[in-house]
Amino acid sequence: MKLLRLANTVNSTSAPYNQFSLGLKKTIDQTFCSLFRHDILIDREIKGFHGNGSILRMIIIIKKLISQNNYDVIHIHSGLTGIIFMIAVFPFKLRLFKKVVFTLHNSWNVLRLRNQILNFIVMLASKKVCTCGISSRDSLPGLLIFFVGKKTEAIVNGFDHARIDRVENNSLDVSHFEKDSKVKIVCVGALNKTKNQIALLEALEMSNLEGEVIFLGDGVNRENLTNFAKNISNSLSIIFKGRVSRDLAIEHMLQADVSISLSNGEGLPIAILESMYAGCFTILSSIPPHKEISPPSQRNLFVNTSNKPEIINSLNYVKDNIQKIKSGRADSKDYSITYFSVNNMLRGYKRVYNSI
Repeated sequence: MKLLRLANTVNSTSAPYNQFSLGLKKTIDQTFCSLFRHDILIDREIKGFHGNGSILRMIIIIKKLISQNNYDVIHIHSGLTGIIFMIAVFPFKLRLFKKVVFTLHNSWNVLRLRNQILNFIVMLASKKVCTCGISSRDSLPGLLIFFVGKKTEAIVNGFDHARIDRVENNSLDVSHFEKDSKVKIVCVGALNKTKNQIALLEALEMSNLEGEVIFLGDGVNRENLTNFAKNISNSLSIIFKGRVSRDLAIEHMLQADVSISLSNGEGLPIAILESMYAGCFTILSSIPPHKEISPPSQRNLFVNTSNKPEIINSLNYVKDNIQKIKSGRADSKDYSITYFSVNNMLRGYKRVYNSI
């Protein structure tokens, strides 16, 4: 089988590359074309191209790839690259959309209006539409369900637990937290309004928590968040480490006691699945994607992000129960593997590819 995969970016956290392309590199002949320059080296078993941020250049690349290859499946991972593909094959090869699988990697309500419009158009044209989870599928508006409901399927995102095992076995004896930290907290994600890190910082300022909080990720809100954190004068050390490699992020998770996400919206949060498998207790906003992935155990707390006292109480709970939290690291591991394995996800997509 020959597959052309189209996405916006290739980096250490992008699902289309890390979960999809790497997972299928041994069984499917893949070409990966992204709009923006690759932030990491593409595996040599995958043919990689990029538009260097130029839509025109990407159109030219797609035209050339289509003319030189008879792809069995074209898998599109964003509305923008779907529209670029549509332009590239217009008007003589629009029949290629009969080979298109489109994956929605977010909940519909999180998308900006522009992206909703682009996704709507591409989903209408695609042969098959997949969502990254049940909550993502359930977020689709009624009008869209009317048009694409019969060809839409939820295939739950999976994470690569073998990678976490490998990092754990190979990691150097280097602590990413201060050795005397009473509580070690990690927060992974882009620093933006949707991820809502400001709600956590405001609660940390009012809590009795003692320890260290490390933010992994970068974004438009970084300066505002760091300035706010500098004015927090309690027994907390708050560090912003910026964007790090996936393996380094996993090392932080393995050493942390707690992983926190107060996001206002998600697709299906891989970073939280990874932190659960790594042994972290989780504090999560009570949005459907978080509830979809969380085990029925005492290893998580859900909070209403508009209720600041509730967030503060969750942090104080961590302080009061830290020894219990530290001793229960293995409790959510089996749940994560059983329901959110990357292998389960890839089996679902292979079935979809074979149906095209």
